[in-house]
Amino acid sequence: MKGTHRILAIIVIALISVGIANYSPKGWENRVGENVEPAKKPSLWGLTDPPVLQNVNWKEEGNVEMAMLPGNAGGELETQLRALGYYPVYANWSTCRWTIWRGKRAYYVGETDSGILIVRGNLRDVVEWASKTSKCGKPGLMTRVIGPSPEKALSYTVSLIGEALERDGKIAVPSEWDGKIPWNLANYSLKTGNVSILVLIYATEEQLDYARSLVEGKTLCTHALGYYDLIMLNGPPWDVSRAYNSIEGVFKVRETSCG
Repeated sequence: MKGTHRILAIIVIALISVGIANYSPKGWENRVGENVEPAKKPSLWGLTDPPVLQNVNWKEEGNVEMAMLPGNAGGELETQLRALGYYPVYANWSTCRWTIWRGKRAYYVGETDSGILIVRGNLRDVVEWASKTSKCGKPGLMTRVIGPSPEKALSYTVSLIGEALERDGKIAVPSEWDGKIPWNLANYSLKTGNVSILVLIYATEEQLDYARSLVEGKTLCTHALGYYDLIMLNGPPWDVSRAYNSIEGVFKVRETSCG
């Protein structure tokens, strides 16, 4: 068993080195041989910036850009940031409220008397700006947020897949996916025998449904740490069915399947 443990360790290490950049889905069925109607493309698909920020006026200040939103737009902005793969890394939610979100870029979102202040740029520059200007807590150990992210959900799901295959005497190794990959928040591919496996992470049910309508082959879905996971399997039918059953079993035992 030492060899399989080493393989699992390789998978986890590879996830870290690559940096991979609350629901009830209609999932878990076999899509082989089905004519699947294309789902409607979600508005929050393939974007870097939240749509609520499309028409704001940005002002450059050093290495960052600044803008204002009405005070009642904070909830919509947060929803859109999460759907596009952003997650909090620093926050003060006690006195004056502000949050720094990390994703394709970084966003500072802070409440002010005149509305919601938005600052965007790379993470280092946004953190530096907040450290210089914040009047109630600065980014650091005391304001750091330890929580879910697309990458953590991906790592957790891949670990469970490795565990499932190991239980049935199969070995999984990192690999390249030979095919198209839909837009996603994070992804990772591996291979066991003749079966290639691709894991895609999404934030909303609409994103998951649309992604499933774009792909062919056998798929199943799970949920991990507040995200939707789409798992695709490709290879000889018999080998795919065996791998599918192994993976499905461990997720059902842990009550994380979408079915």
